[in-house]
Amino acid sequence: MTTHTVGPESPATPEERFYTELKENHLSPLWQLMGGIGEKPSTTMRPHLWRYADARDHLMKAGEIVSMEDAARRVLGFRNPGCPPGQRTAATDSLWAALQLVLPGEIAPPHRHTPSALRFIIEGEGAYTVVNGQRVPMEEGDFLLTPGGHWHEHGHTGEGPMIWLDGLDSPLVNKLSLYTIQETETLQPVQRPVPEQLLNGTVAPAWDAAPADVAQPLMFKLRDALEAIDHLRALPGDPYDDIVVEYRNPRTDGPVMTNIAAYLQLIRPRVDTKSHRHTHGTVYHVVRGSGHSVIDGERYEWTKGDTFAVPLWSEHSHHNPEGEDALLFSYTDRPAVEALGLGRTEASA
Repeated sequence: MTTHTVGPESPATPEERFYTELKENHLSPLWQLMGGIGEKPSTTMRPHLWRYADARDHLMKAGEIVSMEDAARRVLGFRNPGCPPGQRTAATDSLWAALQLVLPGEIAPPHRHTPSALRFIIEGEGAYTVVNGQRVPMEEGDFLLTPGGHWHEHGHTGEGPMIWLDGLDSPLVNKLSLYTIQETETLQPVQRPVPEQLLNGTVAPAWDAAPADVAQPLMFKLRDALEAIDHLRALPGDPYDDIVVEYRNPRTDGPVMTNIAAYLQLIRPRVDTKSHRHTHGTVYHVVRGSGHSVIDGERYEWTKGDTFAVPLWSEHSHHNPEGEDALLFSYTDRPAVEALGLGRTEASA
């Protein structure tokens, strides 16, 4: 134990000397650490909405100013205004959200990382992604997966810009100090094409016919999710989410990725959902239509292409006063939260 000589500059009381010794010996008294912890979950992250029109303008400007050679990935992350100073960009405590742009003729070179990634295609046609040697087309409304540790690259052989929403669990992985990345300039050799149905998350073979180094389905088609929603349209719906379907991994019957669950949600015309809150954070992207959400008492108007964040334990409800459908894609860190035994939901009265 460290000893101290009492001198003119030493703490004046035994208590002050005691706390100085604790600090010097890298010890922390619990009774001084509990003051900021309350009875309910809390976060510095705030509800926030990013307008697609504005973000797209900046993304296209990046396409003019920043070459793919300089950027490798031309991505603009959505930074929550509640991110503490010095923290890496994040949309919620555990989730990253961003827009990515690939222009005709460009290839974003291969890399792989420990965080898992998803892509929801917003705009364009003629692009593709290669995941562990499997080339997957990218069409508007498609939902694609890049599980952690899988090599992936993106290319564009069509015309016009290709834009999609990126979602990752990178803030969570970074907090665990497990974020690693590997890069290469060597393009992946594309293996013999696999039929769409075998890469698709809605149809799976009864035998293990998928590539051995692809851990799960890589693609979900919007038309399949819409077909499932249409079957549910005539039902009463969920009071908090209206008509909602979950993208599932048919090989596990679980969420699409270890730490991320994803959904497609229909808010029917003139539907107002009830408010609730939960211990997982959520990122929403507006696929079609318009409406608004009330998050912690504040109204957020949204329309096609917009993205908004609902941090953990934020009370929220969705509203569609219009005469047309509103369609929302969303992803959450619910699987990670529930795996830790911390899942909790509270409905408003």
